[in-house]
Amino acid sequence: MQNKAMDWDDLRIFLQLTRSGRMTSAGKALGVDDSTVGRRIARLEAALGAPLVERAGRRTVITEQGQKLAEAVEEIESIVLRKVAGLGEDQMVLAGRVRVGAPEGLGVGYLAARLAALSAEHPGLETELVALPRTYSLASREVDIAITLERPAAGRVSVRKLTDYSLDLYGTRAYFDRRGEPASVAALPDHVFAGYIPELLFTAALDFSRLDERVELSPTIRSTSVIAQVEAVASGAALGVLPTFLAARRPELIRLLPEAVGLTRSYWLSVHDDMRRLRRVQAVLAALTSRVRADRALFMRR
Repeated sequence: MQNKAMDWDDLRIFLQLTRSGRMTSAGKALGVDDSTVGRRIARLEAALGAPLVERAGRRTVITEQGQKLAEAVEEIESIVLRKVAGLGEDQMVLAGRVRVGAPEGLGVGYLAARLAALSAEHPGLETELVALPRTYSLASREVDIAITLERPAAGRVSVRKLTDYSLDLYGTRAYFDRRGEPASVAALPDHVFAGYIPELLFTAALDFSRLDERVELSPTIRSTSVIAQVEAVASGAALGVLPTFLAARRPELIRLLPEAVGLTRSYWLSVHDDMRRLRRVQAVLAALTSRVRADRALFMRR
């Protein structure tokens, strides 16, 4: 590292760049042009003697050294925010980026609208939703907040259960007219199912191959996407095990064998200890928790 002083304004600009991912976005958020952002980052790199960013098309990729610097500046920012919390925090503008990683069904089917509403309430708050059928790494800063189907392993992570949710077996009148309506679990292997691709399951919590110990189901319409499965079942092509909160949005879906088939899974909310004290992260955590609790009837069958 070079023995040169670092300017706090340069650090502030760099931190905004790590949050927005683009120099133009960072400049817009700070009221400067992108060329100014570029000059400040170059000056900071010269002071540190290490590259902080790399260009990747229109986006800016933060290097390993840049990630370490961003973490340090985040900590400084967090300390400042905590120290001034009693000095009129109600007047402080909630700003910055918060990236939330969630399973696709919850992300697309529920969180997208709620996060958009939260950003509308706080124009300075930038929310990013990563809604994919996969898990996310808090340690490597893939996301700021992770929602998972399994409780994360121990580490520097704060974990709480977000909610339980129910899943049921569904079909449509169009399917029943063509293939008949199963009268029991034992009859299910004779029907067409939509489900996950077994070898691409990212968690055992989504393995629905055995709704009963004596009956094994093998979907013939397979996808990594639960949204695609909902569409397949709603089309009348197949039966499927679907989250209740997604099925509730499709009136054509009919719940089958309610006394015999009914599953419960859980969503877990986690955040790295380094991030959980940041005011913007706390705000998103609080909003997600309160809204999911208010919608508990949507997640668990009545």
